[in-house]
Amino acid sequence: MPDTVRVEFPREGIAILILDRPERRNALSIALLGALTRELEALHARGAARVVILRGEGPVFSAGLDLHEAADDALVEESARHVSAALHALRRSPLISIAAVQGGAYAGGAGLMAACDMAVGAADARIGFPEARRGLLPALVTDVLRVKVRAGDLAELFLVGDPIDALRAREIGLFQRVVPAERVLPEALAMAASILAGGPHTIERTKVILRSAYARPEGAEASPIAEHLAGRRSPEAIEGLRAFREKRPPAWGR
Repeated sequence: MPDTVRVEFPREGIAILILDRPERRNALSIALLGALTRELEALHARGAARVVILRGEGPVFSAGLDLHEAADDALVEESARHVSAALHALRRSPLISIAAVQGGAYAGGAGLMAACDMAVGAADARIGFPEARRGLLPALVTDVLRVKVRAGDLAELFLVGDPIDALRAREIGLFQRVVPAERVLPEALAMAASILAGGPHTIERTKVILRSAYARPEGAEASPIAEHLAGRRSPEAIEGLRAFREKRPPAWGR
């Protein structure tokens, strides 16, 4: 199996993690998500970097969940666990993470972007959450986005479901900076270099402080992964995914 995540080291202290599945628009397969989680953990364990830049190979950052796997009942739980683990790894890692987003980030792909500490977006990038149109629940990405996006804006993203442009994404907090497409990676590298100017322990502790400031109270809501799995097995999810594969509108029941 070809590698699904590549690692590059542009300079000391900075690693670039590249979602390397361009033929499938970097769809989040079990293999890709597992590789991403392992690479993040390995970088920290080896002390190989302090800052990680996450980007996608090809014209799109990520099209979201691999819907062929999502439609396979035998893989539903494994896929959900890997999505949850990858989001958790980005949020909890002591490494500072910057998403460098070109083209588009959709559904779980936009969730990975939002799980990063910061994001730089191309001026022509599009962000969308089409889960409802596939009969899926955005439970796992909601747990990530709730700390970045206001309730009304999050409702628009999930319930209306239309993609938003880069300026709107910056307005609601999904992008911190918007630049021309050719400047996305250089801008992310410049941000990473500025982070390296801070004291290593101070930067790491500051991330902990920021994360705890937005922590979900224990027992406040149902488990996101339980909600996600319930949605993945629903009749509407089965119909929505079948309709996607057959390239037709879903026939929702009443």
